[in-house]
Amino acid sequence: MSLIQLLVSGSFIGYIFFHKIDLRLNPIAGWDKSGNLFTNVILALLLLSAGVMYSLFPIEYIKGDRDHGLYVAFGSKIQKTGGLNFDDFRYQDLTKVLGNNIIYGYPAIHSDYSPQDPLVPIGSLSPRFYPLFPTYLALSADLFGLDAMFRVNSIFGVLSLVFIFLIAKKWVGPWGALTAVFFCAFNPAQLWNVRTTLSEPLGQLLILFSSYLALYFFRKDKGWMIFAGGILGLSSFNRIDSLIYFPAIVIFVSYLLFLRKKSLWRGFNFLFGYSAISVLGVLYGYINSKPYMVDLWKSKQLLKLTLFCVFSSILLSGLLFFSNLKMGKQSIELFKNTILKNKKILRIVILSCIFLLITFAYSIQPVISNAENLSDAFYFKKNSFIFFLLYVPLPLVLLGIGGYDLLVFRKQSSGSLVFLLLGSLLSFVYFYDPSIYPDHFWASRRWVLFPIPFACIMGVVGLYSLPIKRRAIKSALIALALVGYTYHLYNRNRLIFFERMLSGYSEEFERLSTSLPSEKAIYFTKKQDLASPLRYLSGRDTYLIHETRPFLENAIKLIELGWNVYLIDEDPNLEDGPVTLEKIDKIRLEGNYPLDSVNHYPNILLYRGTFLQVYKLGFNPKPFAQEKRSISIDPSQFAYMLKTVRSERKNQANVYEEMKGYDYYIPKNPIGRFRAEFEGEVLDQATFSVTANQSSSIIFPESPGIGDSKKMSIEFSVENSETDDVQIRFHTKKDRQAVLKSLQLSRIP
Repeated sequence: MSLIQLLVSGSFIGYIFFHKIDLRLNPIAGWDKSGNLFTNVILALLLLSAGVMYSLFPIEYIKGDRDHGLYVAFGSKIQKTGGLNFDDFRYQDLTKVLGNNIIYGYPAIHSDYSPQDPLVPIGSLSPRFYPLFPTYLALSADLFGLDAMFRVNSIFGVLSLVFIFLIAKKWVGPWGALTAVFFCAFNPAQLWNVRTTLSEPLGQLLILFSSYLALYFFRKDKGWMIFAGGILGLSSFNRIDSLIYFPAIVIFVSYLLFLRKKSLWRGFNFLFGYSAISVLGVLYGYINSKPYMVDLWKSKQLLKLTLFCVFSSILLSGLLFFSNLKMGKQSIELFKNTILKNKKILRIVILSCIFLLITFAYSIQPVISNAENLSDAFYFKKNSFIFFLLYVPLPLVLLGIGGYDLLVFRKQSSGSLVFLLLGSLLSFVYFYDPSIYPDHFWASRRWVLFPIPFACIMGVVGLYSLPIKRRAIKSALIALALVGYTYHLYNRNRLIFFERMLSGYSEEFERLSTSLPSEKAIYFTKKQDLASPLRYLSGRDTYLIHETRPFLENAIKLIELGWNVYLIDEDPNLEDGPVTLEKIDKIRLEGNYPLDSVNHYPNILLYRGTFLQVYKLGFNPKPFAQEKRSISIDPSQFAYMLKTVRSERKNQANVYEEMKGYDYYIPKNPIGRFRAEFEGEVLDQATFSVTANQSSSIIFPESPGIGDSKKMSIEFSVENSETDDVQIRFHTKKDRQAVLKSLQLSRIP
């Protein structure tokens, strides 16, 4: 994929240098008939640089716990089967053997089964994603293999930059357009999201492409407006929240009705194109992901979108009906004349309101939130704008007010309003309610859909349209902004710029697709981030279970049915009475990834390694072995490792430099007290913690042990009868690195 991008970029450079074709076939030439070789060269270099930075350092997130990996699993399913059917009626047989210990489906591939609806069988599954972006992933995997999936968004990212140039060039000329491309191309949120497998970069491209068509062809051809609306409507096959675009389009049509009635049909054509495709997207969701839509309706997210669309439709219908009445025609004419006569006052009011809204979000709302003593998640939700400023600096946002002034009052280009209204509405909605867990860079995916490129473009438009007559002063301000933003990019990007995240994942899953047995094989695991990739990427029938202990007690029945049964677990010393466990393989999932920081920008790059054992289950001739009171754990056989790779901390408390986790499966009787005894060197500089239930519960917070530099011990209690695993964690620092030589775990009588 990288080579193809370089080839396409080279062809593109040659094309714009040596060909002079009609505007519609060669939009780079714009309205400047003479062309500008120098700006074309800079544009080509920017696109080439962005393509290289996007495609050479992908984020190989194949974990099935978040959307990055789930999109990959969905795309792989499409690639292997050519369809969208996830149903697996083997769950009916597994339920008879494993009972409630079997989990139906996977994260974001949920079961449709409900005891209240007997017509839906156990094993009916549906995805919680829409298919457009996974289809591109499927095509890339089919053509170039798994590794190509992580570079699909780099194509969309480069194409978005092309449309950013074309849009901005119309407003502020080629140099302003080049600045907008630079500001957007290397924005940290853009860089991060284009490198990963999320649907937002495709959604961003569709918005920009549609806005470009609306801007350039509003006065030329009505048919292009239908096409522009249809392009935007494709978003309904990409993201269900694209229904929020409908109110923005209604405002656009209403504006034309009141102030540009001669162009009203162009607005209707755009609305028709969008609505026709969007209805198909909604129909797809109802047929293929009905439970997903029902869940969104119950959580009121889809209900709010529906109410927005219904209210907008009623409002527009009412306005159209009113406009055909004699009184309505007179009122519209009076309204138009009033607006035109008081345009200066309206200009001051609108721009002042935008400034006051920014001031409130930046200065007043944080003070109110601090007084309310909110949790991290609610603080982010209430103050998402101030965290948005980590990606787009406040001065650039303020310059965007000048962009509003140019597009609404000075240029008065109706075609620009599609871009302006979509950007304004999406920014307001995702600042008011981000509806996402607040760790960065995860939270940035909401903003990279459009608020971030919108803010960057509007800031550049405002900068280049400053009403400063002296060219030297204006050029100095532009140069200052470029230097300041470049420094901002350096500070934000240096942690991730040349880093290929989770670089070992795709290679390991490709290995597993050939190394793991497949004949009559059925795999079980508690690891949600492993199950769906192993099934849909590596092609091994893998099922999620709640607990290891009850699974092992019933696994013998699956073996009797003729299955080769395998268990994937973190404990390297796993053993149990009812069955024998034979190690046949080891799974190593490792790579670098930023710290999941909340309410502050990520400033630590971590190495994350998960090491899992693959066991084959068999009959045990001695099923009633006595439980061991004390076990010895090999310190070299840790199941989880986390260590600091790079840090940009400044004046912050130190965090762990290295942590190793040792998993222990509790065969039976989990409730009780345990003692962990450590032997090694410099242990008085180490700290210890214990988690349970796949690290979801902390049963011993990070603390020093009891003892000296050679020997340490900790004691902890397991009080939940559902617990069937614990993880003992050993924390050490770089400056005084402790060495662990042995670890003993025993029950306290």
